[in-house]
Amino acid sequence: MHSVKTREIYNEGMVSRYYIICYAVMLLVVVSAKKIKTEEEDLLQLHPVITSPAVSGPYEMVIGETLHLSCNVNKKVDYNFQGHRPIFMWWCNSTAEPCYNSSAPSLCNICINITKSGSEANTSSTELTIEHVTKANTSTYTCIAFTDDDDYSASPGNISIQVIVHEKVKPKLTVTQSVIKTIGRFVELVCIDSVGYPTTSISWYKDSHFVHSGRLLRLDNVSHHDAGVYHCSAVNRFNRVNSSVILKVQDDSKMK
Repeated sequence: MHSVKTREIYNEGMVSRYYIICYAVMLLVVVSAKKIKTEEEDLLQLHPVITSPAVSGPYEMVIGETLHLSCNVNKKVDYNFQGHRPIFMWWCNSTAEPCYNSSAPSLCNICINITKSGSEANTSSTELTIEHVTKANTSTYTCIAFTDDDDYSASPGNISIQVIVHEKVKPKLTVTQSVIKTIGRFVELVCIDSVGYPTTSISWYKDSHFVHSGRLLRLDNVSHHDAGVYHCSAVNRFNRVNSSVILKVQDDSKMK
């Protein structure tokens, strides 16, 4: 009986020791994971900025123009330390993972304009120019920056800009037909460009004199002085289109 009881105590001790070891291993794993996470959170991250074009939304252009993109990034550098590494920057016109989030751009054949800074550089930039753009150049262009400095994240920093290439479309105007108004009333003349691209600027003229900007021209308390031919002009950087409307003003009191 004494021997059996001794074995039971021994087995219970082994089980307890096993659980203690398992708990210690689990605790070590948790602590290590937290340490790794903390180290990753403490790492710096490159934040590239697109400096040209300076737009907050999509950049729109037309066929035949030149696309010029500029991107800049800054890096903290301790000049008392001699082990800094270069900044690599490149452009990508695809959201494919190998190019968009890779520290090895040379492995991706869709990455373009790879640049490399000096080892001690605290700033770097890269540019991308495409002349005579076509609709095929409509894309999202991503500027990517990477350094393998020990205090920086292994994940590259990136920023994107959407580029939309349109066809040139000549303005097409729809204007108010010739109108007849009575003295003292108001009249609204409307000029609409429904298809022109780039977006047109609309102005009204009378007898070659500027009258108003915008598609709607309202005249209050009209008189014979307001009668005549009004010209509507739609202008963008490629085209100018004109149309006209005749305003006739009558005195109803003389018609009675």
